[in-house]
Amino acid sequence: MDRIADGNLKRFICFRMFFNARFYYPVYALLFLEHGLTWEEFGILNGIWAITIICLEVPSGALADTVGRKKLIVFAAFCMLFEMGTLLLAPMNGGSLVFTLFALNRIVSGVAEAAVSGADEALAFDSLKEAGREKEWGQALEKAQRFTSLAFFFAMMTGSAFYDASFINSILQWSGITFEFSPQTLVKAPILLTLLSSFVVIFAAVGMKDNFKKPQGSTMTTMRVAFNKTILAGGWVWKSALPFGILLACMALDNVIRQFLTIASAYWSAIDLPLATFGLVASGMSLMGVFIPRLARILADRLKPSTNFILLSAVLIIGLLGLAEAIPIWGIFPAALLYAVMQCMNYLASRYLNEHSPSDKRATVLSFRGLSTNLAYGGASLLYSGLIAWIKLDGELAATSEDSVEVLAFLASLQWFPAYFAISTVAVLVIFRARFPNVQRQEIT
Repeated sequence: MDRIADGNLKRFICFRMFFNARFYYPVYALLFLEHGLTWEEFGILNGIWAITIICLEVPSGALADTVGRKKLIVFAAFCMLFEMGTLLLAPMNGGSLVFTLFALNRIVSGVAEAAVSGADEALAFDSLKEAGREKEWGQALEKAQRFTSLAFFFAMMTGSAFYDASFINSILQWSGITFEFSPQTLVKAPILLTLLSSFVVIFAAVGMKDNFKKPQGSTMTTMRVAFNKTILAGGWVWKSALPFGILLACMALDNVIRQFLTIASAYWSAIDLPLATFGLVASGMSLMGVFIPRLARILADRLKPSTNFILLSAVLIIGLLGLAEAIPIWGIFPAALLYAVMQCMNYLASRYLNEHSPSDKRATVLSFRGLSTNLAYGGASLLYSGLIAWIKLDGELAATSEDSVEVLAFLASLQWFPAYFAISTVAVLVIFRARFPNVQRQEIT
């Protein structure tokens, strides 16, 4: 059992590193535009991705608890390979074929995200539990986040470097090689690197050991069991104060931070950071994952979940107030607080839900977390779009140039982030108290 647990933990960390740290992330939006797609199509494609995850998040978790976690993990690994294949095949001239291939990529990517959500953690945690080592989960999760952050840093730096033809050609020239790459040739370089990573992901997934015993019966019986598990897991979350509170807390914290991450490049520009430093800043933020999980583990060991929520909320509101000021250069520090809160929240939520969820419902319960946070993020994105449109109705803004309107509207939108978070936090507290009016503080800690 110890050997299986150790092997699964190593493969779990390897899977997380190469599945999440993708080389095209630093040039994600540019990648779409370079293929001839418009900003409107870019938004539609990301909407397709989000809808796919929302629709499949919980059913995939129930399926993992029914047919086995490893099968879903291996399926997600091969989906990653297929994702990259569609992007490599896409021509660079826009049009319906490019949009179709990118839409297929977004759908398969959403399917992969939903399939692996909860299944990898559930398999790794249950491996430790079967070996009588479940108390080691906190350290294992910390290690996974630390190595994933390092991998993300490497992918961000490498992906942006290989995308930059001038940088690659200067390296070749320095090496005495006269051959030069055109910018168009290197557009797909980050995709190719991620395709190579997908083989590592497949290798890690196939090597995992799952002691899951598939229930007897036909495919329809299996699907019926999966559906019943979804209902049972949902009912368990609905009746259990701590898991229900954890999901609400994640919804409040996650959506406002992710909304900022979506528009982070515009913020870096607003605080006068040089364009060349954008990738470096994002990579530096990811390196916080080397030490933040250790801090989160200390918080989990020493403080109650409710206390940690209050602490993270306080840090987040300070960060949001700092963002609203958009201080040139120094505005990077409040942004760093948001990254720190996100990484702490991910660790704490994963640890609490894994430790308190029944083994037969674990992957399904973890999927409910993904469903709830994606729903909250989708709602926040729609509200933000409406906010920008409302701000642009200001008569004074209409008198400025189009570029200035975009910048001024963005800066004005930052002023609403602290108030939005405060309102959403009050809302989740009211919802929790309405659901559990008689629960005592000690029952949720």
